[in-house]
Amino acid sequence: MVYYATCWSEEDVMQDLSIQYLGLSLKNPIIIGSGPYTSSIDNLKRCEDNGVGAVVLKSIFEEQIEKDAEAAVDENEAYLTHSDAAAFVREHTAERAIDAYLELISEAKRSLSIPVIASINCKSLGTWTEYADRFAKAGADAIEINYYVVAANREINGEMMERKFVGLVRNARKSITLPMAVKMGMFYSSLSNLLHEFDNDKVDGVVLFNRFFQNDIDIKAQALTQHSPLSSPNDYLIPLRWTALMSAELTCDICASSGIWSGESIVKQLLAGAASCAICSVVMKQGLSVVGKMLSFLSDWMEQNGYDKISDFKGKLAQENIKNPDLWERSQYMKALQGKGV
Repeated sequence: MVYYATCWSEEDVMQDLSIQYLGLSLKNPIIIGSGPYTSSIDNLKRCEDNGVGAVVLKSIFEEQIEKDAEAAVDENEAYLTHSDAAAFVREHTAERAIDAYLELISEAKRSLSIPVIASINCKSLGTWTEYADRFAKAGADAIEINYYVVAANREINGEMMERKFVGLVRNARKSITLPMAVKMGMFYSSLSNLLHEFDNDKVDGVVLFNRFFQNDIDIKAQALTQHSPLSSPNDYLIPLRWTALMSAELTCDICASSGIWSGESIVKQLLAGAASCAICSVVMKQGLSVVGKMLSFLSDWMEQNGYDKISDFKGKLAQENIKNPDLWERSQYMKALQGKGV
């Protein structure tokens, strides 16, 4: 069955699309994830005008702050004769970056009526946790922390990598009073174990999954380049599987992210048990008008299937709620191909 929708009007919708995410009330499950559309007040207003339920501000990067601070020291090396001067320049440069982000949070809260989630990309247990209190005072409704390092050091095994991640999240949870979500990658030896660790540490939500810049090679220039980090429409399948596997086991919320390009993929994630869905790539490719189309699809689908509110069907097809739960764990393809003439 195909559903067509060209516009979105909340007033014309009988279905209740509201959800709870991180303890926050959202008018619908669509969140604009961290990216270009959430880095300026003008674009944030456009996001709200197009009907999204919440926004995640463009991430502030701990690593970038440190690099900018060191670059400032290098640029002023000739003038830094006092032993404390370099430390002062580093701190002042970092503070400018934090102040600019705090102003974005404050202005976003003044300008928007939907929840505003701050985001930080961290690489260590560093001082960034201190920023969270300042985010809260600036008005952020929640914070999303992003963490990922490439496991390229052979001296560090998988368990050590994951223990470091758990330690970072545990430390953040103790320091951060705001509702907190962990946005993570998928490349871990035991995602289930890791997610349960976060759940035990009382995180409010997990975002499955983050996308990272990938290196590529330009064979003409014979030089390193970067591949586009944008998702494609079929990338929703991995977060769909893990959402279905974990949603009934975790007390924290799951926000499905990556490859969500249509209203159909949003319905699928909700059926798997997601509390919300974060979109970014589709908006960068098709513009914010796609949000209305997704919401119309969701509303039409609910009406045609007799659902008045999202909780009526959320998690209906999670692993624990289907007749053959092992189907979500099956990774081989031979049985899937039987009877297909292959």
